[in-house]
Amino acid sequence: MNKKHILLFLFLSLSVRTMIDAQVLDKSMNLPAAVDRFHFSNYDKDAQIWSAMYIGSNNKIYVGLCTHGDAATVYEFDIATSTMRQLGNLTKILNERGKGIWTNGKIHVKMQELDGYIYFGSFCEDNGPPAIDASSYQGPYWFKINMDTGEITTLSKINSFWGLIGQEMDKVRRIIYGLTEEGHLVRYLIDDDLTEDLGRVDGWDICRTLLIDESGNVYGSYAPGRIWKFDVEKERIFDFDHVRVPVSLESRTMANPMLDRRAQWRYIEWDKKEKVAYGITGGSNTLFKYDVNAGSEGEMTSLGRICAPMYRLANPFAVPSATLAMTLNQVERKIYYLPVVEGDFDYGAVQTNLTTGEEKPPLSYLIAYDLENGDLQDIGLLTTSDDGSDVYGMGAADTDAAGRVWFVGAFEEKNQNYEVRKMRGKFPYSLGLGCFDPKKHNTSK
Repeated sequence: MNKKHILLFLFLSLSVRTMIDAQVLDKSMNLPAAVDRFHFSNYDKDAQIWSAMYIGSNNKIYVGLCTHGDAATVYEFDIATSTMRQLGNLTKILNERGKGIWTNGKIHVKMQELDGYIYFGSFCEDNGPPAIDASSYQGPYWFKINMDTGEITTLSKINSFWGLIGQEMDKVRRIIYGLTEEGHLVRYLIDDDLTEDLGRVDGWDICRTLLIDESGNVYGSYAPGRIWKFDVEKERIFDFDHVRVPVSLESRTMANPMLDRRAQWRYIEWDKKEKVAYGITGGSNTLFKYDVNAGSEGEMTSLGRICAPMYRLANPFAVPSATLAMTLNQVERKIYYLPVVEGDFDYGAVQTNLTTGEEKPPLSYLIAYDLENGDLQDIGLLTTSDDGSDVYGMGAADTDAAGRVWFVGAFEEKNQNYEVRKMRGKFPYSLGLGCFDPKKHNTSK
């Protein structure tokens, strides 16, 4: 972290005209918080991450990375020994590589654990040659990782073409639910190795995270701010009529329908203590609580924006899109979230600053929300403890048993051996695994 980024932060705080007072701005400009950073690989130059992260009961972190046009790779990080190893490349496991066909190049789901295995589903999107016979694609699959050996086993096909971008597990019924790219809800019967299509739940920009409650009911969001539910007892999908996600970008004209991820929830997580869900909207980064047991459709409570501080009173269209890097820390009873200060990280394409016309990297800002008293804590911009590199956009986060916050995404890369590419030809980066310890930064209770 250097002076130019401090000045950038100050400039943005003024340019978006949020009317933040001097006390709030001064608080948000604490010295950057140092975080640990661990590289994945210096030979497989993975470029993207979306949701695919899980901390297992064996104190190991499982991560699925991807590269548009190439392959999805799976890594395991041992927290105790700080060692990283690659477990597999899906295009090699499925014997797709080198054939000039579309491949399983993405893992876009939260992973889950059951009986010593980590489960996840894959999909393709645009991985493979651009001009090709689409029927050459073998299809997306379910996979499981042996937590003792790290071996990845290919299970059955999810469907003939459309893979997953959302996933949750019912451990009691031994079922995995998946949300496919074309908007269908599917369920995988683990013991039967069989997938069933339960029908279409969305026809526009599909939401990226599913929610499952303590009864096994499954929920999803679709634009503009609507919610659907799969009732596990009635075996039916219902579109709710009244409850709404607190989005601020709802369409008022068909000329600008806003039927995309900014008008639905971006991330949501079940709180097993309160038996409610906490999530964040895609556009304005509004944190909300969803009590699914309050009435026939549940009750939604808006808790305010948790974007970077200079955007909290800004025009909703000025707020950078929400990231997938949010985690509910049960040890601290806090939500930790990593929005970006400038632009959007998705697909590595950081949008131009509309105020200055300049292109800048998407610096990450760490925020904590206290579930006990509602206090919002601005921890600040992040930098790596090894070489002072900036922390760019993050795509996944989770909390370990000790209450440490782990996250995966792009980091400024000063070592050419690890550099993946330059964002828009300017900002060298690599994907990495980061760790923030609240106890070391005086943010724990």
